[in-house]
Amino acid sequence: MDKVKMFREYTRELERNLENMNRSDCCQCSVTTSQCFLVVEIGRNPGICVKELANVLKLDKSAVSRAVEELVQKGFVVREPSKADRRCVVLTLTQEGEARFNKIENDMYEKFKKVFARIPKDKQGQVLEALQIYNEACEKEEGKCCD
Repeated sequence: MDKVKMFREYTRELERNLENMNRSDCCQCSVTTSQCFLVVEIGRNPGICVKELANVLKLDKSAVSRAVEELVQKGFVVREPSKADRRCVVLTLTQEGEARFNKIENDMYEKFKKVFARIPKDKQGQVLEALQIYNEACEKEEGKCCD
């Protein structure tokens, strides 16, 4: 198998593994995987605007707005006009949203800690570097279509 095909197959396997890890964690918190990502980003960036959140997650602003509305309805997120820019809607987590955020963060930390521990110590730095290079290459390729 050529290297590009191997790269694609390893990437597909990685995507499936990450999806399974994310799905199992988010199901415990009664949110979808996409809502889980929103809760995490809002928890890490309290006061983030919907537009900024869409940019971080590389999603359409209207899709993010709809997902945020569902989180507001569930009582996890508060949406209010920015004091600095009234055109901007800022997002923060409610107390229940904070609890979900902390659970997601702690559970995922423990899962990734276990996975990382299975990588030989002398290869851990190499894996981190490879992931960084991989993510940068993906971002450069994505940015190419939008320049």
